[in-house]
Amino acid sequence: MSEIDLSGQSAVVTGAGRGIGRAHALALAERGASVVVNDIGAGIDGAGTERAPANEVVAEIERRGGRAQPSFDDVSTPEGGEALVGAAIDAFGKIDVLVHNAGVVLAGPFADQPIDDVRKVLDVHLMGAWHAGQPAWRDMATRGYGRIVLTTSGAIFGHPMVGAYAAAKHGIIGLTKSMHQEAALTGLDIKVNALAPIGATRMAREAQKERFGDLMDPSLVAAVCTYLASPDCDLSGEAVHAGGSHWCRIFLAQTRGWASGTPDVTPEEIRDHEDEAFELFDFEIPASTNDSTDLIHERATGTKVRMARDQIASAEVEAKLD
Repeated sequence: MSEIDLSGQSAVVTGAGRGIGRAHALALAERGASVVVNDIGAGIDGAGTERAPANEVVAEIERRGGRAQPSFDDVSTPEGGEALVGAAIDAFGKIDVLVHNAGVVLAGPFADQPIDDVRKVLDVHLMGAWHAGQPAWRDMATRGYGRIVLTTSGAIFGHPMVGAYAAAKHGIIGLTKSMHQEAALTGLDIKVNALAPIGATRMAREAQKERFGDLMDPSLVAAVCTYLASPDCDLSGEAVHAGGSHWCRIFLAQTRGWASGTPDVTPEEIRDHEDEAFELFDFEIPASTNDSTDLIHERATGTKVRMARDQIASAEVEAKLD
């Protein structure tokens, strides 16, 4: 079985000064990538700055014989994202891999959390993916190749007191799928996936550390990230959960549901068929927004429309490639 080799590749990892981001940076460098270690050195609440964490990771990579450069650019701003990617291109000539791991957590009840806290969380997690991802994508597109790993979270399933965090992480999945579809339409070999990690970090609770023990080591999650960031990975548009020696697929699906079969439906019929609408025995995973709406159309009318749409999409892609 061949080993994953990132020799000659340039990678950017945000939030790489500590925890899971640090593990990602070390793992990518171990496989031969030149790494820009990005971290402003803030606390988990986003307050403060410190250059030591990023510098220490760079020094560790260099001690191991790798190439690395620190970055203290703030990805919560468009200027920070542009500067970060520019630093990678200046240092290593290109960017092949972007891992957006930077994050902050500001907890509070939905009714009372200050809007500035909400915006800070969204700016780092979701907009950070945009701010760093957009210039990285442009450079990748010039060569038709790239790998992007955006960090999501199990918080997408809901968690009290961190609504902004959960919303940002759900947004990451929508962005991941949209970027994947855009790459496919334009024929680019840019794979984009979302990774929901579990690891013993500053953001992990003590109870989780006690529960998982050694399986909480961030290096185990970094193995999944390294695969997703490699040329060996053909997955794209996916969300995966990883922790310990385990990883799995997270997916959005639609049940078969219930349809009246007529142009009319009443609230009473909706109420009376709730169990059928939510039954899990039969479901599909839509490949896109169009696939999702076509699925509803098919089940409401009994008319197949997805095959025709697939044929149109294929023709559009071939026309773009020509």
